Amino acid sequence: MNTFKAYLKKEMLESWRQYKYLLLFIGIILFAILDPILLKLLPETLKSKINGDLASLIQIDMKSAVQNYIKDLNQVTLLIVLLTLMGSLSDEISSQKLIFPYSKGADLSSIVIAKILHYAVTISIFIIFGFIINYYYAVTLFSENIIAFKNVLISAALISIYYFFVIILLMFLSSIFKKGIIAALLVLMLHIISALLLNIDKIAKFIPYNLISLANSFTTENILTTIFSVLLYCIILSLLTIKNYKNNTFA
Repeated sequence: MNTFKAYLKKEMLESWRQYKYLLLFIGIILFAILDPILLKLLPETLKSKINGDLASLIQIDMKSAVQNYIKDLNQVTLLIVLLTLMGSLSDEISSQKLIFPYSKGADLSSIVIAKILHYAVTISIFIIFGFIINYYYAVTLFSENIIAFKNVLISAALISIYYFFVIILLMFLSSIFKKGIIAALLVLMLHIISALLLNIDKIAKFIPYNLISLANSFTTENILTTIFSVLLYCIILSLLTIKNYKNNTFA
């Protein structure tokens, strides 16, 4: 427990000093504010640029404004998160920073758990806050096809769980390849493959990307199966990460 508390504090201080909190905040919150505003201005902008009645064919409502934010979380924000966190574990392995604290009795399992929980909780808070902001602007600017606030919060929770999986997957791959950029690229590749696998109906509910799909459609079909599957993957990957962490520290 002492190791966990010490490294949790260490991660918080380093994230503050290295502006990781700021980067994550901007990557998540900025789109929450900008998306509804830009979508509101889009028809008028097209009307001034395009002759005829083409601009009127674009129907934008409250639901599409929230879905556009989910799309940004699924694309641009994911890239920002991966680039921000990709060196969190691999740098300590490659530089062998943990040999001394381990020799003094530090628990490597607690270090890994502290890193995972720190970033998972941080990103989840930002995502939920981002959805609340996005919902406020979307409801204010658009009056059609309103989504219940509780459904938006469910979507926020689903995406938070998906990012929890992404963080653990990034840590796991970092513990194998010891290069943050390689781990980040592999996570991005698996993210794309996971989206493609949703086309296979028999396994779709077991695919982590289904959380994004459920969040985007504001439905709860097979939600528990997907959540339990993803949490099981997280547990397995966490255990493997701890094992690799211990092996690579003295490799």
